[in-house]
Amino acid sequence: MSTHYDAVIVGGGHNGLVASFYLARAGLRTLVLERRPFVGGACNTEDFAPGYRASTGAYVLSMLREAIWQDMQLERRGIFVDPAGPTLNLFPDGASYYLGDDMAENVANTKRFSESDARALPKFEDDLSAMVQQVLPIFDFTAPDPRVKSFDDIRGLARLGGVGVRTRPYLDQLARLFTSSAHQILAERFESDHVKAALGWHAINDSVAGPSTPGTAFVLLHDHASEESDGGVRQWGFVRGGMGVLTETMADAAREAGVQIRCNAAVSGIVTRGGKATGVRLISGEEISATRVLSNADPKHTFLTLCDRADLPDDFVRQVQAYRCMGTSMKINLGLSELPYVVGYPRDGVQPYHRGIMEVNPFIPEMDLHQAQAQYGLAVRDSHIEIVFPTVHDASLAPDGKHIATIDVNSQPFHLRDENWDDIKETRADEAIAQLETHFPGLSGLIEHRQVLSPLDMERVMGLTGGHALHGDMSPDQLLFMRPVRGWAKYRTPVRNLYLCGAGTHPGGGVTGANGRNAAREVLRDARSRGLSGRYRSRQKWVEQ
Repeated sequence: MSTHYDAVIVGGGHNGLVASFYLARAGLRTLVLERRPFVGGACNTEDFAPGYRASTGAYVLSMLREAIWQDMQLERRGIFVDPAGPTLNLFPDGASYYLGDDMAENVANTKRFSESDARALPKFEDDLSAMVQQVLPIFDFTAPDPRVKSFDDIRGLARLGGVGVRTRPYLDQLARLFTSSAHQILAERFESDHVKAALGWHAINDSVAGPSTPGTAFVLLHDHASEESDGGVRQWGFVRGGMGVLTETMADAAREAGVQIRCNAAVSGIVTRGGKATGVRLISGEEISATRVLSNADPKHTFLTLCDRADLPDDFVRQVQAYRCMGTSMKINLGLSELPYVVGYPRDGVQPYHRGIMEVNPFIPEMDLHQAQAQYGLAVRDSHIEIVFPTVHDASLAPDGKHIATIDVNSQPFHLRDENWDDIKETRADEAIAQLETHFPGLSGLIEHRQVLSPLDMERVMGLTGGHALHGDMSPDQLLFMRPVRGWAKYRTPVRNLYLCGAGTHPGGGVTGANGRNAAREVLRDARSRGLSGRYRSRQKWVEQ
């Protein structure tokens, strides 16, 4: 006789593991099903050549919630994070621009481009940091529907109002960040093209919007978000052993709480009866019975592939179809015989920039052009590139004396107009490496192994619809009560007892774990209201939030 579960979770990415931990800790018999041979989803580390391991999805840790650190005891379990800094920006005219944690050094570096910008930088950073610290609590509660369809909406709006009171001095600036372009906000404060490009490139991440597109200013706020007021390492950092160590450790915590985890268990569909989820069906044909199902897959895959269309309202399906979820990044992992060096900098051992993140930056007009070309379906040459060297933090990721480089190439759309990713990805990787070589002379001669993942590969390998690592664009019209679609932003879905817990829900992408924790809270609130067996341990304050 097959086991019946209180909850089955589709997908063993970090949000699915977080949700499973909280459900099991509350007493629910919980099962996680992962299609790949190991957990992690887009937060994993795997071999790409003999002796070389890389994080093929997310490669830096960002904004993991403090409650999750504490509840899953991640530090005690051995998770160690090295700060991902400083950032070295490299420009097509040969200039370079350091930005790190020391504001005095940042000001001095900015003076090389503009005295005025050097004076403006500290206030700009202080304003963003202050707004972040006031707004960040929104990550940890369910986004209320402003149409007020339930008492929970009233309570949520009251909490949101409390945030509004605290942020009153910044309300005008917050409103502008959600409606203006990144370029507009930066142009009002800075004059140097180099400074604006270094601060504004975030606007083109994981979308086809350019930095001059209204609404992109929000990323300036999102990328400053930090759990700690001093911008601690939990904001951006390299996990020792790679990102997969984090999710493996989360899986250990979940198992200790009572979660069962099955890998190599791909789900082909969600089983329903009378408009209610009753379990899942695997591609093997096996059916697993459950009182409720949580999907850690992206909204498009969940509703357009796993669900029966007959269970979903037509208008809801149209909203999901219109949900923007096209990835625009190509990933390259390199196995290197030694570290490359930036032209004009010392060639002696590990340099500070090796420990951080390097941005090969076009200027903002070029970024706008590249993003417009990507929207048209062109894989852009000479686009923005990010490169990191995780082995300077953890030598175990490569053979002795060797290194890895992880590269993220932007403005590479999933949907190509006249080409095919399988045909062009190696050539496109060659071009990206040649672009990097103008800043890292001799780079190509150091390459012993390489792995190229196009946006199409990201969909095939990690199950990300459209190759979108964030499960959908992080634009203002796809955030808060509109993520994934208007009217269905509380982790619940039109199918009763089917929930979403992945990055396609509030608060969006990033390795925060907030989506999984928030979804688990809503599941437990529903379970309590409908009456559960005595196994359910209901006296948990966070469920009442």
